[in-house]
Amino acid sequence: MKQISVQFLVFASMLAWPFPVIAQASPERAVLTIDARFEASRLADLELELMCNSGIPVKEYKTLPNDGLLDWTIEFPPDTPTVCQLAAVLPLGYSASYSAQGDSIFESSPNGCQFRRLESEDLNRCRVDVSQDPVLLTVYLEWIGPSGEEPDVRVNLECESGEYSGFRYVNAGSPGSWEIRDIDPEGILCNVSEEVRETFRPDIIDCQGLLVLPGKGEACTLINTKIVKRIEMLNRYGKIIMILLVLAVGLAAARRLT
Repeated sequence: MKQISVQFLVFASMLAWPFPVIAQASPERAVLTIDARFEASRLADLELELMCNSGIPVKEYKTLPNDGLLDWTIEFPPDTPTVCQLAAVLPLGYSASYSAQGDSIFESSPNGCQFRRLESEDLNRCRVDVSQDPVLLTVYLEWIGPSGEEPDVRVNLECESGEYSGFRYVNAGSPGSWEIRDIDPEGILCNVSEEVRETFRPDIIDCQGLLVLPGKGEACTLINTKIVKRIEMLNRYGKIIMILLVLAVGLAAARRLT
């Protein structure tokens, strides 16, 4: 029993003996200043992704509620080649352009700002310009009735907001389109109307209440039913018979008068 107690004391003293502490090198730091420019009325916020690789890829994210400047401190191991790339994470219907500059080796591309061979206390800068992509609203036209070409029909577009311009002329096989910009993130409602003529009855129901969203185009079809006069429904033989009947009636009337 006494021997066990001695062994326990020896083991406990070994645990209490201080082990050598391996000092870890402090990470180096560089600063990336982001100059983000976007319309808050057309984009609720801007999410940014920073991916750095010092042997193991690491991703970080930050969100900007408004456009402006943001300083992002980058930590990386000393004496280790490090590459970082900043890009915007955008919803459907938006695009970004990038411009990089700074102390590190930098490069701009459609994919973001890239910085290579980062060193301690490097100051880098990335400008991010976000814009909304235009969408297309396309109108088709179908005719119901006898064959034969019809003149183009003038159509108009009305939306509750957004930027678009002018009217279009459409026909079967020849649709018309509008490019719509500056769309509310929740979407806008649009209606298409056409200039009515006496030669057809319009059906525009498919082109009413169109919801246009960023990144999502729309299309609809106008259906016009031709109005044909009775005389136009007769073929050429029917017209000849009708002319002969009129002549016969006229001759009979002339004989009665003589």
